[in-house]
Formats: sequence, C-alpha cells, structure tokens
Amino acid sequence: MNIRLAALLTFLIFVPAGIVPAEDTPTKNNPSERKPIAQRDSAAKSEINWYKYDEGLAMAKKQSKKVFVEFTAKWCGYCKKMHATTFRDPEIIKMLNTYYVSVTVDGDSPDTLNIDGWMTTENGLTREYRVSAYPTYWFLTPEAERIAPVKGYRDKITLGYILDYLKDDLYKTVTFEDYMKEKQKR
Repeated sequence: MNIRLAALLTFLIFVPAGIVPAEDTPTKNNPSERKPIAQRDSAAKSEINWYKYDEGLAMAKKQSKKVFVEFTAKWCGYCKKMHATTFRDPEIIKMLNTYYVSVTVDGDSPDTLNIDGWMTTENGLTREYRVSAYPTYWFLTPEAERIAPVKGYRDKITLGYILDYLKDDLYKTVTFEDYMKEKQKR
C-alpha cells in the first residue's frame, strides 16, 4: 500500500462517525428497493442511481468511471442515516451520478451475482471484501481494482471531500492530509 493511500485510510479511520439511533422505517432512497434502469435515469437529478455489483462493474468499465460500492444491511442504523441525510444532498447526488457508478451490496443477501463468469452472492462478496462493519464503502477503478475503503457514517461535507479527492486520482500524487490542508486554506 502506498504512503498516500495509507494516510487517507488513517485519516478516515479517525474521523468521528457520531452515534445515531437506528430507524425502523426504510427510507425512500433505500438501495434495497432498487428501481428498473429506465426509472433510474429519470430520477438522476433527485437521487443516486444505485446498481447491483455485477451490472455496476460492467457499466463503470464501459463508461470509464470509478465505482462507489456501498456495503450495507437492512438493519443498519448508520446506513439508514446515510440514506436519510448524506445521500439526499444534491451535491453528493450530482457527484456520485456524474463521476461514479454507485453500487450497493446487501451483506445479508443471498442474491446471486455473475461477475464475468464468477458466481457469488452479495453475502459472499461482502466476505470477499472482508467487510466487518456497516456501512463500509469501497472505491474501485473502472477496471474494478480496489483503491480504498471508508467505514462508517460520513456527513455530506466529509464524503464530498473524499469523492472529490478520489474522482481525479489525486490519491496518486497528494496525500489526503495535504489535500485537506489545501482545501482549508481556501
């Protein structure tokens, strides 16, 4: 792991996530209630376009976009809070829909995925990524190479900085710490 990526991971681990009570009701933008592709495109300006892992990888490769993978569970309170707050922010929605292919994986789901002929389940994929807490977000290149994970709830400002930092490959030349110092100067 390179030094810049290690610095990003260290920073993200120590950024406080806050404590929020779990909600029992699903949110309108819950990825477990996926919409058909035709409906996703019409909602592109008002909500995040979520895809299954296998279809998202194929789309990212075709469109040369990075992949934002959300590992979640229906019972996860922090996941619900992300969907009720951060993922409803217009700037986050715009950034994810413009620069990333957003993928959601239910860590408890037995739903089958076909990843270029490799068959697994969403639960199996969660184990493959060694997800130990929800929510966990992974960033991937358009070729599905893993860049970095982020664990826990993130407010819109923090997630916005992370998305901006990764979308232009700044992680290859600048540490996240230096990126944040530069942002704070402005």
